[in-house]
Amino acid sequence: MLHGILIPLVVGIRIFANSFLNVFQKRLIAAVPNALEINFVMYLLLSLGMLPFAPAFPFGTLPPEFWFWAALVGIAGSCGNACMVKALERGELSVLGPINAWKPVVAMTGGILLLSEIPSAGGTAGLGLIVWGSYLVLGADEGKFRFRILLRMDIRYRFAALFCTALEAVFLKKLILLSSTGQAFLANCWAGAVFCLLGTLLLPRGAVSPAVLLRPRGHAAMLILLALCFGAMQYATNTAFLLLPVRPALALFQLSAVVNLWLGWKLFHESGMRRKIAGTVLTVAGAVLIILFK
Repeated sequence: MLHGILIPLVVGIRIFANSFLNVFQKRLIAAVPNALEINFVMYLLLSLGMLPFAPAFPFGTLPPEFWFWAALVGIAGSCGNACMVKALERGELSVLGPINAWKPVVAMTGGILLLSEIPSAGGTAGLGLIVWGSYLVLGADEGKFRFRILLRMDIRYRFAALFCTALEAVFLKKLILLSSTGQAFLANCWAGAVFCLLGTLLLPRGAVSPAVLLRPRGHAAMLILLALCFGAMQYATNTAFLLLPVRPALALFQLSAVVNLWLGWKLFHESGMRRKIAGTVLTVAGAVLIILFK
């Protein structure tokens, strides 16, 4: 009974936390045009908030390779989040959300090229639905798809974010196997803060200082909400993988594209919604088919 209640609760938290994370990222980048600074403060706030819980997750007995994988998680996560923020700065939430459905396509392609895995009929049908849905979504603003749309910076940043977050997921899985969900979560926060700070320090002169974000008249409240959404999304993802097999969990996560579509229309007054709705439904259905029948 309890298990049946926890699954929809955890999956629902993950879906909505991910979508509202994108909303706060999009609002913040409009005011502070530096993705790494926004993400550094986000990771820092989350790290500070988790300090009281650190004694419950001792790190002294962990193998040295744990910190190697933690560093890789931090690099991939900070790059992926920075690319996602830049994509949201330049593009629409209702367009960029469905692109996440290409993540299982990347995994399927890797299986074909590296492992000689032949996709099933369901996986092939899923790929076709994702291509069709993307055709509708990416061509919504102009009324039809044009290949030059793929050269737009928001689309390129979104695919870069997809690649980085896919790598982050692989590294995070290794991190969890070497430790625990809680230890991996804390290490993810700390490593993300370190590498976002390094990126911020290496920016050209004239960049905004991260301290500006926390001034009384700055964006402290929105950054706290951003950190809470990110933390909820990360922890709900790890918990969902404990409660569910990975494939159905990933399939359910694709529903965040539908929430992004609604938020893009409601909060940012994005247009071309008929084609975007049809395209989003197709891409989500395609991703589910690939995940479940790969």
